Amino acid sequence: NIFFMKSIIKNIWFKSHLIGMYITPYLWLIYPNIIWLYLVIILSWYLNNNKCIITQFEYCLFGETFLGKGKKFFVPFYHRIILYLNFLIAFYQRMN
Repeated sequence: NIFFMKSIIKNIWFKSHLIGMYITPYLWLIYPNIIWLYLVIILSWYLNNNKCIITQFEYCLFGETFLGKGKKFFVPFYHRIILYLNFLIAFYQRMN
């Protein structure tokens, strides 16, 4: 059934996004080169008025986001601060 497959794909996608949101800021401890991905993410937020491109893509695909029904694209301030701080710490660590 196509609806069942879409539901499975949606759930995997949403869970991955949710888990990634909490894990990604600290991956530099294991993979130092990921700070370049951080820079891309930060720039995408800046250029997109603090909205998440991945969440917007989710809405286009599924009609909802991992945050729930509706157009919930805004990246909360505290999530941005966590990535900013991890980026700065990782960048400083790489320079020394």
